[in-house]
Amino acid sequence: MTRTKIILAMCTVSLFCSCEKVKEKDTTIQIYKFESGMDYSNYVPVELTIDKTKITSNPSEVNSRWPVKLVSGYYLNGSMGVNSGYLSLTVEEYNSYDILPGVDSLFKLLVEKDPYLEYYQRNDDGTFRDENGAYGIDTTFINDLIRQEKLEEYFDRLK
Repeated sequence: MTRTKIILAMCTVSLFCSCEKVKEKDTTIQIYKFESGMDYSNYVPVELTIDKTKITSNPSEVNSRWPVKLVSGYYLNGSMGVNSGYLSLTVEEYNSYDILPGVDSLFKLLVEKDPYLEYYQRNDDGTFRDENGAYGIDTTFINDLIRQEKLEEYFDRLK
């Protein structure tokens, strides 16, 4: 009887220990404007080192629904962060590769290492949630903030 209880207890513990943890949802909102009217929104972003000499991260696949175009030349999400660079490959071209090139090869395809005129970021606490907005984000509110030049009241300006 005691042996059965011990085995049952061990099975229960192993079930809880082997459960996969649920990843937390990324709530980061990025808003940015490209330098001098350039538009890299259909090109592949990669993350660069601060000195822009190496690629530190590249996507395994690029989501073609990002970025979302906002007013006055701003975009919502779809970048790799403030240290993003952009490749000469379009999203469609990049996603068609069966095997992605290495970061050294991708670095040779960089067409822009410093694309942003402005860059804002925020970890959303629900302020910008709207199930009717673009992918659950209240773009109407964000567009109003842009028009009223109040982005810095809600977002951290990183550039």
